[in-house]
Amino acid sequence: MEGKYAQDPVQEHNQRVPLSPFDTRQSYAAPLSPLIGGPSFPGKDYPINEKKHLSALQVYEKQPIPVPKPAASNPRPVVLNKSLKFWTWFSPYRQMLLLVVAVEAIMVIITLLGGWHFARTHLPAMVTGNLLVAIAIRSEWVMRFLYWVSIKLFRRWTPLKVRVLVVAILYHIGGLHSGCGIGAMMWLLLAWTYHIMNKDLYHSLVMASLFVSMIVVVATCFVATPLVRAIHHNIFEITHRFLGWLGIITSLIFVIVSSWWDVNTQSWRTSSRYLIRQEEFWFMIAIIPLIIGQWITVRHVPVVVTAPSSKASVIRVPGGLTSGLHTRVSRGGLKEWHIFGSISEGKHADCHYIVMAVQGGFTRAMNKDQPETLYTKTWKPCGLPYFSRLFNRGVAICTGSGIGAVGSTCIQHGDWFLIWIGADLEKTYGSEFINFIKSKIEPERLLIWDTKGPLGRPDVNVELEKVYKQWNAQVALFIGSPALNKSVLRTSRARGIPVFGSIWDA
Repeated sequence: MEGKYAQDPVQEHNQRVPLSPFDTRQSYAAPLSPLIGGPSFPGKDYPINEKKHLSALQVYEKQPIPVPKPAASNPRPVVLNKSLKFWTWFSPYRQMLLLVVAVEAIMVIITLLGGWHFARTHLPAMVTGNLLVAIAIRSEWVMRFLYWVSIKLFRRWTPLKVRVLVVAILYHIGGLHSGCGIGAMMWLLLAWTYHIMNKDLYHSLVMASLFVSMIVVVATCFVATPLVRAIHHNIFEITHRFLGWLGIITSLIFVIVSSWWDVNTQSWRTSSRYLIRQEEFWFMIAIIPLIIGQWITVRHVPVVVTAPSSKASVIRVPGGLTSGLHTRVSRGGLKEWHIFGSISEGKHADCHYIVMAVQGGFTRAMNKDQPETLYTKTWKPCGLPYFSRLFNRGVAICTGSGIGAVGSTCIQHGDWFLIWIGADLEKTYGSEFINFIKSKIEPERLLIWDTKGPLGRPDVNVELEKVYKQWNAQVALFIGSPALNKSVLRTSRARGIPVFGSIWDA
């Protein structure tokens, strides 16, 4: 939806229908099944035994529900101009990436021109310092600490704009990871240039370790580019992990041998006192626990995989979780790991659920094989919904299996409203799972829209703004496809609604 605001007849009709549970009028509704609450559909009176057009129909009268705010009129059309499109594309992730790369490039140029003596004489420290920051930002231990601190510091007293800014920075902090990775590559290239220019001064072992480290880091950065990552995602996952480990090892070797080689006497001085004086050595020491910390909580656990359809699987994993945490799972424990949103009633529950859409080889095999055990990491990473604690009221809107990311937020926090949109939801995810969601979230803050129902596809932007205003929300979270994510972010920016969506290029 760009430029001119256009809709098909079904979408236009949907806008005229009071779809929110805030509506106090009594009207007939036609949900797809007794398990799925549907929106009001005035003018249509379906008898309960009608089966000609719909698999299951139910006629009921909506009970009056207290309205916290008068219903808003239909949102006005918006024009998505070039400036709005650019600033939506130029997300905090890209802003942070550009800023870090620009600063690193300027420092490299100044050093190359002879204007920064410290960097010229401490090139290994510049490389390893960037590697340390890049790895720390991807550490689940570090990120959970940063998320937790931000919530404790900013939840109660800061203005809404400040809290939104805090979320934008931390949620898109992957730009710092990517920027420092590129920075390490640039400093390595500069170090290699200086070593080649003065190759007679360095031992072949120093040159070899530097060369291998440079090649590995350059290859890691190349494979992580959005184009390669999108087309060959499995290759990216494998190379980013194993090349990353190789890069750490070769960089550590380079740090050790370069500190032990004396260019003045052209001899080795293999004493620890020379090593411990080097900043780069301590940077590398700090990296080691960050790497090990990612793996010490790996466990092989029993799971229950159900496949209500060929399009999705629902996996029951032992242990309850607080809202906003995700789960990493693997069938091998080393080669291939995948992260999914997790639905749980709370940290004291006996299990949590993963909703897995069938989209690739791993998820397809899970749906078909339904294994009884999986590897998982008991220390869970934080996701976008973890920031729900910063806001008094919010709206979480998702499509399809996106329910896995935001379900816990609306189950565990009574001030959050859930909109779940999808096709054949009961057939795809099973009546048991649908019933679980309905039983844990009160009807007055739940809207489940099945696009195969009589109302067809909704205009997501229209429904989001309606519920956002009626619910008196402070922020909205959206989990959906890249195309719909782009549309929601653009339109919401134009309407002044703070919305955070999925990141597809971080």
